Amino acid sequence: MIAVGYFDDADQLFQESEVPIPRPVRFWLLLLLDIPSIACAFFVLFHLLVDRTLRHQLHNHTIIILLFLGLTIELIDIPLNLSFITHSGIVEPSTPLLCLFWWIIDVGFYNGITIIMAWSSFERHILVFRDQWVSTRKKRLFIHYLPLIFLISYIIIFYFIVIFFPPCNNVYNYTLPVCNNFPCYLKDSILGKWDSIINSILPTILISVFIVALLIRVYLQKRRLHQPIRWRKQRKMIVQLVPISVLYLTINIPLNILMLAHLCGLSEGIGGSVQLYFDFLCYLIVLLFPFFCIGSLSELRKKIKLLKVFTLRPQRRVAAARQT
Repeated sequence: MIAVGYFDDADQLFQESEVPIPRPVRFWLLLLLDIPSIACAFFVLFHLLVDRTLRHQLHNHTIIILLFLGLTIELIDIPLNLSFITHSGIVEPSTPLLCLFWWIIDVGFYNGITIIMAWSSFERHILVFRDQWVSTRKKRLFIHYLPLIFLISYIIIFYFIVIFFPPCNNVYNYTLPVCNNFPCYLKDSILGKWDSIINSILPTILISVFIVALLIRVYLQKRRLHQPIRWRKQRKMIVQLVPISVLYLTINIPLNILMLAHLCGLSEGIGGSVQLYFDFLCYLIVLLFPFFCIGSLSELRKKIKLLKVFTLRPQRRVAAARQT
């Protein structure tokens, strides 16, 4: 999922390996999670976009963007992985164009999720503690919308340029998932380190710092001000973000620690197989994300409960009629 980053030619052997999980296990794990995850993502997106109240809540905008990025991975990246396995470990069709688009989705969109998640963790401090900063249309434009537009534009432009117009010649290995998942720009001493540090390691660190700081600030303010009404008002935004962030950090913190160690000179052969495992487990973040969204959105939980009530009532009536 995440390209490992800048490395020396002597360590290239690590990049010529496939995660040591049997292909049938990977196939059924991805397939059995992908289908319900796609359905769940569409369900959440439908309610977030159709419901006017949910659509206008600023803290839901990053969730919508993350769901769209995740859906692209679920609808394109994961099916291509399944195709690779069913074709006995061959990328089909074996063309450079497919590999380029696959790299953009697998590398670019996943790192894009990391970047948007980092911004969401920071912005939550504004929405919880400085909501007056987004109290007018003009303030919302500069504080909320323009940063999101800038980040999305940066993600698309950066990965389009470095993947389609790299300062080197790409090598496509059609016998490995994601065509070896290693665009040649990652070997560049500047672009490779920039992508690994700025687009992956730094956002992961920022997510951790902002989430811990948010919980500490909420705890201190609740004790100091004793305002249960305001706490209930802001609680939704905190409960929404924290479980999602924990899901993300559980896998990405150890992965990024390994990436940082390799960037600092640790041989790719040390911890290489572990890093391949975590790289594959990154798919679980995308696949489980929609379910965590339902669990963190109180409005959706209420709607699901209502649906259960209405579907159970006819069954009870039929059972009562049979008994009489």
